[in-house]
Amino acid sequence: MRKLLNNPTPVAPEQSDAAPVSSQAQPALSIPATKAKREEIIKFIINGLKPYIDEKGHTIAGLRLYILCNNKEAEETLKVALCDDTPGMFQKDHLERKLVNNFIQLAGGWFFEHHLVTDKLPDYCITHGMMGLEVIRRGQDLFQQYSVARLQVLVGQTQFPEYELNPKQQLKFSIGRTQHPKLSTGKIHTNDIVFWAQDDAAFNATTGMANLHVSRNHAYILYNPQLDKFFLFPDKGGLPENGNKIRIYTADDKVKSLNVPGVSHELQHGDQIELGGAAVLVFMK
Repeated sequence: MRKLLNNPTPVAPEQSDAAPVSSQAQPALSIPATKAKREEIIKFIINGLKPYIDEKGHTIAGLRLYILCNNKEAEETLKVALCDDTPGMFQKDHLERKLVNNFIQLAGGWFFEHHLVTDKLPDYCITHGMMGLEVIRRGQDLFQQYSVARLQVLVGQTQFPEYELNPKQQLKFSIGRTQHPKLSTGKIHTNDIVFWAQDDAAFNATTGMANLHVSRNHAYILYNPQLDKFFLFPDKGGLPENGNKIRIYTADDKVKSLNVPGVSHELQHGDQIELGGAAVLVFMK
């Protein structure tokens, strides 16, 4: 008996159903970089507008956001976060609701624009870190003058070899085959940049061969007076579902296709616009 008490049978340690704890802490799930950056931008804007909260006598006509950016990866993240390919989406779907919820007074037709800068933020901005915000109040002058651009025809036969895009005359410029085509809906459509159709008297079978690939309502250019910029949109006849396409060869040697209704491309000087894989225009500003 004494021997058993002095030398008890060893008992195995109690087993646990819990998984073993690693010596290294597990990383927490992180917010996707694009969403995190978008939330950071919105927070900065709201903080910058604190003096305007619940101030009914001070209405905001527009906001200009400036962000310092010096590397390609950060630039791509910012462009996606700011919905760069869909003008107005960041403003309407992400920012406007947050501003209204914070009782910030916005003018009807208020605008938002963003600029990525590589050297320094403008001196007149509200700044924090790499971001700057310019607030335009109602009644301030937005622009001294509108920019005028031109479209030059490189391939295809058009009514004129070159077209002026003058926002003082109109904001939308339609591009298509023949001047007043009748669409499948029965509607008579008007084109401003006119590629002659095969049955037009001025059509030339040699120079106008590319015209046969241009839709009656292929594309349109829209000028945004708040941004002072021109945007290219696909029209219904220029979409892949209708057997057509639009491709842009940008001035910085990139290739971009417009395949989705409402999704635009911001035109830069030297951009080449290819319609239907054949006709080509070049944008100059």
